[in-house]
Amino acid sequence: MRRQQGLSLTELLIALVVGLFITAATFSVLEMSSASVQSTGQFNQLQESARLALRVIEEDIAQSGFFSDLSGVDLITGTNATLPAAVSGTDCVGAGLNNGSFPNGIGNFRTLWATTRGAEPVMSCESGAVPGSDVLQVKRLEGAPVFGTPSADHYYAIVNINEIAFFAGNETPPVLPGGRIYEYQHRVYYVANNELGEPTLYRHGLARGDLMAAAEPLAAGIEAIQFEFGVDMDGDGTVDNYLMSNDVDDAVWDQVNRTEVLTVRVHLLVRAVTKDNTYSAGGDRTYRMPAGDRVAADDGFRRKRVSTTIMVQNPWLTTQRVEQ
Repeated sequence: MRRQQGLSLTELLIALVVGLFITAATFSVLEMSSASVQSTGQFNQLQESARLALRVIEEDIAQSGFFSDLSGVDLITGTNATLPAAVSGTDCVGAGLNNGSFPNGIGNFRTLWATTRGAEPVMSCESGAVPGSDVLQVKRLEGAPVFGTPSADHYYAIVNINEIAFFAGNETPPVLPGGRIYEYQHRVYYVANNELGEPTLYRHGLARGDLMAAAEPLAAGIEAIQFEFGVDMDGDGTVDNYLMSNDVDDAVWDQVNRTEVLTVRVHLLVRAVTKDNTYSAGGDRTYRMPAGDRVAADDGFRRKRVSTTIMVQNPWLTTQRVEQ
């Protein structure tokens, strides 16, 4: 009868050591796989935040100053522009004599304007924008004419080749011969921290109830936004210079002496919403922005700089515009 034998102590120790190596290798592969999934997710989130932010801003900038048949004409109250019967709420008023939601008849009605936020607010509707980031203001009519019943929460304008009349959606639309009705929008963009402390792109939009008081978060992770404006200084239809927001003077914003903005470069610094504990730069990282380099701490957040150039589709149609 054969005698059964088990593993010797040496064989058992060898098996344990081999098992430990296999287990360690397995955990190492799992850890690398987890880190790769996390990194891929963060890269996708950075890309998606940038895509969303650029999409909404691009549409407004491209169509800034669109007033249907009156595009390229000063809107002057009492002459060719009529205001709504009653306007109340918190407005977003930028720099210049005529830079609120509706024209006031004093100087040029600015439909595109931006500036860099310093220590103090630069517009009457914002109080928490990130210093060193830009604030952008755009006014325009929305897309195609409105043929249905206007919404009571919005503002509209009826336009023909001679005049424009603004009205609230709860009002009876004014009558203009040959006029078409469009929704009217005034929007303000800036970066601020949300309630979780995350940098976020915010937008104020015109609404009848509170005018411009409400700000909606659009894209989390937008840490900074800056603009460069391609300016035609001599009316030949080509960009002569790109200027940062604070370098654009009143003459350009008011388009006097044939100056106008033809293109806008948008620069975003995008940050991941969540930390990646495996991500370390070994020191501060520097990101080039138009207004100067921005230094980010080695805090475990991935970042990405994204830029695009937008063509303004509604430049002034008048070619002999001069200062009044």
